[in-house]
Amino acid sequence: MSLLTETMERPLDPSYAAAAAARRARGVAPRRRPWNTPVVGAVAVATGLLFATSGLAFTRAEEGRTDRADLIARIERRQQEADAAATHNAALEAQLRALESGAVASGPQGTRLEEVRAAAGATAVGGPGLRITLDDAPGLGPVGGGGPRGDAAEEGGRIVYRDLQQVTNELWASGAEGVAINGHRLTSTTAIRFAGDAVLVGFRPLARPYVIDAIMGRAEQARFTGGAGGRYLDELRTAYSLVADVRAPSSLTLPPADTTQLRYARLPGGGGAPGATSAPSPGTTPEKENG
Repeated sequence: MSLLTETMERPLDPSYAAAAAARRARGVAPRRRPWNTPVVGAVAVATGLLFATSGLAFTRAEEGRTDRADLIARIERRQQEADAAATHNAALEAQLRALESGAVASGPQGTRLEEVRAAAGATAVGGPGLRITLDDAPGLGPVGGGGPRGDAAEEGGRIVYRDLQQVTNELWASGAEGVAINGHRLTSTTAIRFAGDAVLVGFRPLARPYVIDAIMGRAEQARFTGGAGGRYLDELRTAYSLVADVRAPSSLTLPPADTTQLRYARLPGGGGAPGATSAPSPGTTPEKENG
C-alpha cells in the first residue's frame, strides 16, 4: 500500500524531478518534444486534408459510376421502346395494306387507288422514259465560292440546286409520271435546295454526277426535249460547258419514295362505306387532320 500511495502522491521519479530543477536553476528551457513543433503540426494538417480529399474523390467516383449505369439503363429502355414501336408500326402497315387490297382488289376503285399511289410516290413505277445526267464542267477545280452561282467565274461551271429544280419542273410540266434523282424518288413535298456547297434532295446530300430518271411516254419526251427543258439543257452545255447528257431508255424503274405521310383525310359521304365516291354533305366538316 505504501508503494501505491507514493506513486499516487509523487508520480514523477525523484531523479527526474531533481534534473528538471537543476535545469531551471541554470536557466535552461525545458526540452520540447518533436511532436510539439509547428512543422509536425503542418504535416498533420496536410495529411488530414489529403485523406479528406481522397475520400471525396472516391465518393464522387462511385457516384459517377452509378450515374453512368443509370444512363445506360435509360438508353436501353428507350431502345427497347423504339424497337417495340417500330414493330407495331410495321404490323399496322401490313394490316393497312391487307385492308386496301381486300377493299379494292378489283374494279375502278382499285385502279384509281393504284394511280393515286403512283402519283404520290408510294409505289414503284416503270416504263419508258428519259435519263438525264448532269455534271460539272470537265477539268473544274475544287468547289469554291459562297453559294449557288454566286460568283460566275467560280460557280458558272458547276451544277447547282437550281439546275436540278429547273430540269425536274420541266419534266413534270411535260407529263412525267415519276421522277427520281440519284435513286431518290421525288414527290410533291420533296425539296431541292443547297447547304453550303452540297445539293440536298429531300434533306439528303447527293454526290455528283446527278442522274435524273423520269418515266414518260414518247410524246412527253418529245415535248420536253423540244420545249423549255431541252433549251435549258442546251444553255448549260453551251454557256457553262456543263455535262448534260440525255438518253431515252426503253425501260426504267423508279423506287417508291423514302417516306409518305398522310396529313389529311376526307370522309366520303355521310358515314358511307369505305371507298364510296359520293360528295360530303353540305354543312359538314369533311377534313380531319391525321398528322
